Amino acid sequence: MLPRKPVRIDPRVSWFGQVRTALSPMAGVTDRAFRDICRDHGAGMGFCEFTAAKGLTYRNEQTWRLIDTEGEQGYVGVQIFGAEPDAMAGAAELMGDVRLDVLDINFGCPAKKVVKKCGGSALLADVPLLERIVRAVVAASPVPVTAKIRTGWDEDSVNYREVGLLLQDAGCCWVTLHGRTRSQKFTGRADWERIADLVDALDIPVIGNGDVVDGETYAAMVRQTGCHAVMIGRGATGNPWIFRQMDAADGVGTYEEPVMREILDVVARQIRDLAAQRGERVGSQLVRKHVVRYFRGFPGAAAIRRRLFATETGAEMLAVLAELRQELDEGLRPDPTERRAVRPSDHDEDAEPGLSCGLGGAA
Repeated sequence: MLPRKPVRIDPRVSWFGQVRTALSPMAGVTDRAFRDICRDHGAGMGFCEFTAAKGLTYRNEQTWRLIDTEGEQGYVGVQIFGAEPDAMAGAAELMGDVRLDVLDINFGCPAKKVVKKCGGSALLADVPLLERIVRAVVAASPVPVTAKIRTGWDEDSVNYREVGLLLQDAGCCWVTLHGRTRSQKFTGRADWERIADLVDALDIPVIGNGDVVDGETYAAMVRQTGCHAVMIGRGATGNPWIFRQMDAADGVGTYEEPVMREILDVVARQIRDLAAQRGERVGSQLVRKHVVRYFRGFPGAAAIRRRLFATETGAEMLAVLAELRQELDEGLRPDPTERRAVRPSDHDEDAEPGLSCGLGGAA
């Protein structure tokens, strides 16, 4: 195993001592079907799509559908966002009947639609409000609480160490740090030195996040920062095999790049699972953002995507996958043992910077 800083594990999450990788909460991506696939490929734990606290407290059916954890095997977390301590605490109280292992607070999302409501990384610009929120959630939550942050709002207001120590003092079990400011969005490079600094500052575990796209970069982050675990975002979209890569880099098992047959099987599984959970038409729409990435690096990838995107239902997509498998069997497609040439990126979509929510501190 790679060397890591010894940390204080909260006894309520003693299992976290063995967790080295996690799937990040991503809107429209980390549904139950994809979490199950990533877990089967080695993910130590997975998070649901992040969820608006107010939608939960209003009993909004669409919002509650995002917390699709009933009967889920393995460790799973729910992440909430919002800017009102009472609403955040109210959402936390509702977790008593939900299947989850931790409740995570989103202080890191840079997306415009979240920040303009003063949620996510906007709260890094108002530490007093952030503190009121985390203390309210910790007091109300029936399960252990964690938090995800960025290094600050911008380079003029870098405050990850202050915020991390606050979160530890308030009772969070661990902190996840994405090594960019909010103003960077997903541009430039994640600053792993800042992750290392937070690891050094805290007694509780730190999860590193940012610019890990394969086993090599995973090992590099752990060695440089001493972080307890690594969280993967878009690098896992269309590439759940990344968790096997990271396990292999940590001395657990072996890894080979997936071949076309493996990818066809996983895509078919994801379509079937999504159809069972959300219906054929909705499921086939949700899987498309994954399909864009599953076939990257293979000859004819664009043609495969066009054929899949020309369908309207999950059944039609499965029929196309069956045709592709038959073409492999008949030698009409490139050698099925040919492996992926490039890997998906860990970068998310961009978000608009520079918004003011009337928060205290720098914006």
